[in-house]
Amino acid sequence: MGRRLAAAVLTLALAAGPGAAQEAFRPEPWLADLDQLRDALSAGYANLDWQAERGMDLPGAYARAQTRIAAARDVYAARRVFDRFLASFADGHLEVRWPTPPASTMPPPAAEPDLCARLGYFDVGDAGAIATRLPGFRHVGRADAHLPAGVVAVAGRKVGVLRIPIFTPSGLPRLCDELLAQAKLTRQSACDDACAARLVEAADTAFVEEMRGQVAALAAERPDVLLIDIADNGGGNDSPLALARLVTARPVRRPPMALVRGAPAAEELAARQVDVKAALGSGPPAQQAALARFDTDLTHAVAAARTACDRRPLWTGAAPGCSGLVDEPVYDGPLPPRTAGQALPDWVQVASPTARFPAVTALWRGPLVVLGDWNSASSSELFAAMVQDAGAAVVVGSRTFGAGCGHVTRAAPVMLANSGGVVSMPDCVRRRADGSNEVVGIQPDVAVGLQMYDSPRQRLELVSAALPAALDLAARRARAPE
Repeated sequence: MGRRLAAAVLTLALAAGPGAAQEAFRPEPWLADLDQLRDALSAGYANLDWQAERGMDLPGAYARAQTRIAAARDVYAARRVFDRFLASFADGHLEVRWPTPPASTMPPPAAEPDLCARLGYFDVGDAGAIATRLPGFRHVGRADAHLPAGVVAVAGRKVGVLRIPIFTPSGLPRLCDELLAQAKLTRQSACDDACAARLVEAADTAFVEEMRGQVAALAAERPDVLLIDIADNGGGNDSPLALARLVTARPVRRPPMALVRGAPAAEELAARQVDVKAALGSGPPAQQAALARFDTDLTHAVAAARTACDRRPLWTGAAPGCSGLVDEPVYDGPLPPRTAGQALPDWVQVASPTARFPAVTALWRGPLVVLGDWNSASSSELFAAMVQDAGAAVVVGSRTFGAGCGHVTRAAPVMLANSGGVVSMPDCVRRRADGSNEVVGIQPDVAVGLQMYDSPRQRLELVSAALPAALDLAARRARAPE
């Protein structure tokens, strides 16, 4: 789940939070909340082991937070201590939201949200695009595309450009209107769960089909290099897996994942196993053999998720003697062909995170460059990591945000008992080809000193200066044997 999408989960939880205002500030309740937060991180934070591995001074960070809360003089100073403490983890999916003001000070509620809003659509805009602003850029492909494509000359090379502002159709409200028109619905229409599911499936299909169409249009232009701009892309869903397979013929490895041990992971894995068991006993022999292996692996994973690991020693600088993570089982067999208009069997959706998307094959096999920045996060980091690990792409820009994997299970945010702060923490880890945790961010092959408050012109100038080196490197890598 992307950072922007995860915010909705927290917003729902905040409504029940106690008020934060206190007539006379006392640090003791806040210190108790800090203890609660430490225990919650020990139990449910997927990247806690990695924080120790990277050398974070967990005991020191906690002690400093205690000292600062004791010295705080008001609620807002105490909140800043919590914000600073969580920021020191450098994890884009770890955050706290504070209660809103009392209802009497809030504006009157808005009208009932329309259907697109109820389905989670929001206008992501595209202020962060860089490559489509290069001088001489010429649009190709669909004139009304949600994902702009075009060609531009850079350092004597013809460069095809695909801009991905976000990796989810819910960031494109205009797409919602198109899908509603196709379904003969309006924004004011009623829509039950089955209706919503059909619209979500149609949106996923349309999103990947547009990717495919735009890549095909670019390939037809016969550029020397393909550049995919994911700057300021805050993430989304699993569609980067489909895009990666569209833009390289090299084997693209879906990163292995791990879930934090505990009841939410055990429940998630057990629910998947129910669907797998229901499919045992029918289907081709190769599929049944793979399902049997998958079922066995799920049994072991559920048991491991239910086996506690006490990670509290990490807060004293000691090793816990166990891992807080359990590896997510992977299905290694064939999938049945997808039939248009028919719902996928439940076990297929468990076995393959991209089964709901249209099947894709490589439409581009040449040099590939990926442009990212400090605000490329979550699913956009997944895409950059996959093509970089496959040796298929050169990444240019600045190190990405460092959100990594977000949320897989139904683990609820943690509400701090006294302050009412609601803490969301990632429950999964994605691992790179070298075994490292994706949450560290994607290091570029060609570094550009992009910063948060650069103007669009500064961003364009900095990237333009670095692009020739990135294009040269991509061309050399494309000639290297796989």
